[in-house]
Amino acid sequence: MAVDVGLSALRLGAKEVTVACLECREEMPAFTAEIEQALEEGVKLMSSWGPIRILQRKGRITGAKLVRCTSVFDENACFAPTFDNAVTETVEADAIIMAVGQRTDLSFVSPRSSLAIAGGLIDVDSATQETNVPGLFAGGDVTTGPSSIVEAIAAGRRAAGAIHRYLTGESAKEDQAGEVATRLLEFNSQYLVRTNRAYMPTLPLDERSIDSEDALGLDSRAMEGEANRCFNCGCVAVSPSDLAPALIALRARIKTTSRTVSAEEFFTVGPKRSTILRPGELVTEIQIPAPRRGSKQAYLKFRIRKAIDFPIVGVAAAINAEGGKVSEARLVLGAAAPVPLRAREAEDYLIGKKLSEQVAEEAASLAVKGANPLGKNGYKVQIAKVLLKRAILAAR
Repeated sequence: MAVDVGLSALRLGAKEVTVACLECREEMPAFTAEIEQALEEGVKLMSSWGPIRILQRKGRITGAKLVRCTSVFDENACFAPTFDNAVTETVEADAIIMAVGQRTDLSFVSPRSSLAIAGGLIDVDSATQETNVPGLFAGGDVTTGPSSIVEAIAAGRRAAGAIHRYLTGESAKEDQAGEVATRLLEFNSQYLVRTNRAYMPTLPLDERSIDSEDALGLDSRAMEGEANRCFNCGCVAVSPSDLAPALIALRARIKTTSRTVSAEEFFTVGPKRSTILRPGELVTEIQIPAPRRGSKQAYLKFRIRKAIDFPIVGVAAAINAEGGKVSEARLVLGAAAPVPLRAREAEDYLIGKKLSEQVAEEAASLAVKGANPLGKNGYKVQIAKVLLKRAILAAR
């Protein structure tokens, strides 16, 4: 029998495994599925026990003496276990594995190395994973401490791109903002309906051992399905700004501490951000050109309560007319997508047209054509259509 006197179970292929843990079972630092798997495999969990002595006879381990843990943290929530020495338990064992946490092993780094170490971790550039040593990159727990697999994969991806640029001399691309925005604006409505997750197939209990993985892996079809369920789960945030659609309709330009860009480019989304601002970059000026002769502008907003509330739908319009016919039109929807959305097909339709109820109705229909609402916000399409029609007619 093996005894794990740490905080997590380790299957050994032995007939019996016992886990003695300071935490109570409800607070064990393990996922529920991991605890359930341990129980399924016959692991005996002994919560609220701490090891005080390893027992041996003639140089061989015979067991461990445990003491009852009465509390794990002090009044300041700091790790400070206390024990009741009057309550003990002896567990027989022929192997004991200590598993009380993890830390980075940097013993391979020479004391004379110039590699920067901070807080027991390798110091890296968060954008490229490059260390202070040119051409040396690092990622994963050795740079962050205990973290998730997803974060380690992300670090690997950043490092791969940086290594490629380092070896080839290519410069980093400017965020590919348009491509990113397009991907974030698209989703497959097939996955908006409730679907069941894929469950990982595992080896039968009697075939599991420490020498192989229990999980058999998902096939390509299941992986594709899970990826689509995640990406198309319906957690789609919309841009709630009143100002952004208006600035785009007015052809505004945003000046920052390092560049000047159009408002439409400025409000492009990217991962974890809703503008193209870089770290440390600040907006210093908003430039709005004077309206052209014959131009009329409007901003309409549907909200539940006061004007200061976020819009359910917002519409900004700037329309130029010459000789009674539209020569230029800019129609921008707010609160309809992750970015303020230009209704370009409707804009093109209006060119050369004389504004009328019928023309405004057709343009509004074109603007919402192909809209893909979520399960409970289809009403926004009709609101957007009505606001667009009113904004267009306001330019007559």
